[in-house]
Amino acid sequence: MVAVRTLVASWIVLGFLLYAVHPLQKTKTSPDTLCCHDMLQAVLPSLLSGREFVLYLDPHLGVNSLKELLSFPGLKDHPRILVNLASDGSAWSLSQTPAVLRGANLVHIVVFQEDPRPFFESVSLQWNPKYLVLFSLSLNIFQHLLTAEVFNGPEKLVLFERQSHESSKTVPMPEAYTYLPFSRENPITSLGVWNASVSVSLEDVFPDRFPSFNGYKFWLGTWFDDYPYLHQSKRDPEGVGDGVEVEMLDALAMTLNFTYHLTTEPPDLNWGDYENGSWTGMLGMVHSGDKNFTVNYFGFTNERIEAFDASVSYWNEGFGLALLTPPPLPKWRSVYYPFMPLVWASVTATFIIAVVIMFLQEWVEEDPLLGGVGRTWPYLLRPVVSHSLPLLPTSHWQRVFVGTWWLYCFILTTAYTANLIAFLTIPVFPERIQTVQQLAQSDYRVSMYDYGEFVPAALKSSKDPYYRTLGERLDLYSTDDESMYPVLNGTHAYIESYSYSLVYIFDVYQVTNAYMLREQLYPGHLCWYFQKNTAWKYKFDHGIQRLVEAGLIQHWLKEKTEDFLGVDYERKQQQKAKERVITALSLEHVQGIFFILLLGWGLSSLVFLLEVITRRWSMKAY
Repeated sequence: MVAVRTLVASWIVLGFLLYAVHPLQKTKTSPDTLCCHDMLQAVLPSLLSGREFVLYLDPHLGVNSLKELLSFPGLKDHPRILVNLASDGSAWSLSQTPAVLRGANLVHIVVFQEDPRPFFESVSLQWNPKYLVLFSLSLNIFQHLLTAEVFNGPEKLVLFERQSHESSKTVPMPEAYTYLPFSRENPITSLGVWNASVSVSLEDVFPDRFPSFNGYKFWLGTWFDDYPYLHQSKRDPEGVGDGVEVEMLDALAMTLNFTYHLTTEPPDLNWGDYENGSWTGMLGMVHSGDKNFTVNYFGFTNERIEAFDASVSYWNEGFGLALLTPPPLPKWRSVYYPFMPLVWASVTATFIIAVVIMFLQEWVEEDPLLGGVGRTWPYLLRPVVSHSLPLLPTSHWQRVFVGTWWLYCFILTTAYTANLIAFLTIPVFPERIQTVQQLAQSDYRVSMYDYGEFVPAALKSSKDPYYRTLGERLDLYSTDDESMYPVLNGTHAYIESYSYSLVYIFDVYQVTNAYMLREQLYPGHLCWYFQKNTAWKYKFDHGIQRLVEAGLIQHWLKEKTEDFLGVDYERKQQQKAKERVITALSLEHVQGIFFILLLGWGLSSLVFLLEVITRRWSMKAY
């Protein structure tokens, strides 16, 4: 016990001695510390001007430096987040919200004397502030920090550093520097010495670091299998791309002064998905750093946004479902096509009711007109088949009933005759499937080329019962051609991006009897994906937004689709669907009439036999 107490006492004394001899903990303030204090007080309050901030403080500066900083006018009572650069950067970043790590309104200020990179090298990739200020209080030169990889992500970056030649008569003001990555002459550029007497805004302190890309060549991870967005040009040599994405890149390249190189296909022939702990396809090329970004057909997903920087959306589209148009119904059934089944049932029920009423009228009459059901129903059937009535009732109330019945039959037969002409000459098709629910409830399966897209896994794990049913019926194929064969056989529906399906089915395969479902799978906004924490992505965001607002994306999509399907293809397809071909009536058109004739002859023969048998039976009875 005595030994333990002695050991504890020794540690306390040692700690006290270390604290007493530490130069930054002395009660007297050195001239150098006063100089740093004056520089911070001159710069930070006017730089922030009431903004919220995150303050990273080097512990080598001591506890008093923090107190002095927070006592500056304009900072004392303002919202802030304090971070110790000696702490674990990974643990700190994982405990923060995206608003702190990537918020566009927060200013991140790093006040240091020693190299602060060890802290930031351990923070998560989600840390990427828009405004980052590096404030060096050391006599050493730290301009090389501006080119450090850990500080490449912030859009706005500035370093304040003490001047090398200080005047003893005035308070030395720091000199500001920034880093222009694409500048060919002076990447690290001086912004001048801070002037405390001049009022400046935050944007004045942070100049545009990317006014031009100065002809820089971007390497893109792409695939020339994305009609009409990106594909091999029809008119140019092999390896030259064409499509909506090329038009967008050319327009942005002209404005931002850059060139680009397209990849014809990814090495693994995968589109881009997260599998077994790594990214595949075009996204894998970007994630590994081999390519700067990708422009193919990609939508927003949570996994992708976590691992990449997504541009603003330029178009809204989903995965289309294509089916063969069902064959027309047999022409012999055209006789009853003019009326729906419900109408036929209503006509039959009405006729039976009319026969019953007419029979009751005959029953109460002293001198019946027809005399029994056997004569009543043929009498009422005559107007139904457009025959005149041979005689009329004598009583007025029966005449009113018969007249009403005749008017009803006249309207009915006129409507039937007029509609029958159209159904005899125009093919009648069954109702088309137009929604995912109808497709899931049908006997169709679905086919898709297995190229590493998220759709197969998403369908199988979907909470929507109809999507999940399609996932259970999904057949994946190793090539695009193999996925199309079952569709042409009429057993499967084809899944692919909507615009691609239009071109692939109607141009590549020249299928004329196919159609696209109105409902699309996973409709969403399309975007480009950049490497995580790309500082210059906002330049592309602004350019893409301008192209969208000008209507150029819609124009280019229509233009590139027409390159394959012809000019004004949408109107022509609609007109073709409505177009009526004038043709002479053939036996196939009127075979239903002959079926009715044969049916009538058969029934009359059967009635004749029954009458003969009944007659002979009655004669035997006598």
